Amino acid sequence: MTDFLTLLQRDHHDLETGLDELLKATTVAEIRSALDGVRLGLMAHAEAEDIVLHRALVNAGVPRILDELIGQARSAHLSQEGALSALVCARPGSLEWRERARRLHELVHSHALFEESTVVPAIRELAPAVYKRLAGLFATERLHQLAMLQPSAPIVLSELAQAGR
Repeated sequence: MTDFLTLLQRDHHDLETGLDELLKATTVAEIRSALDGVRLGLMAHAEAEDIVLHRALVNAGVPRILDELIGQARSAHLSQEGALSALVCARPGSLEWRERARRLHELVHSHALFEESTVVPAIRELAPAVYKRLAGLFATERLHQLAMLQPSAPIVLSELAQAGR
């Protein structure tokens, strides 16, 4: 059975890999694809984590320190979402766009380190019964969040016509 830390590590790795691909992208299609992957992954991860951790820890009546750590993780998610919005507003491939993509990568990376080295071990130590249930709850909620999200790349009529050929 996969545990919560393994799922978070996988998500964090996938996000960082997606951001690496985004920075290497050279064509509009590559940028669209990589950006959509990052957006969908980031949103599903952040929402699932926020929902599951908040619900599980509040219901368990955990120590205040865990609540503070979860609050810091949630704040990091909001910063990442803001950085993603700033990236989407920049002209793809421009210097500003690349700087914003690197900034988002840095935010994701530092958040991953914080969660994996501080938040998860604290939950495991201070709320072991809650920790045991988190993997299943997180995986289920993440799939639910992904199912509700739509790709953001617009479909151009000429592309649709070419696809039908």
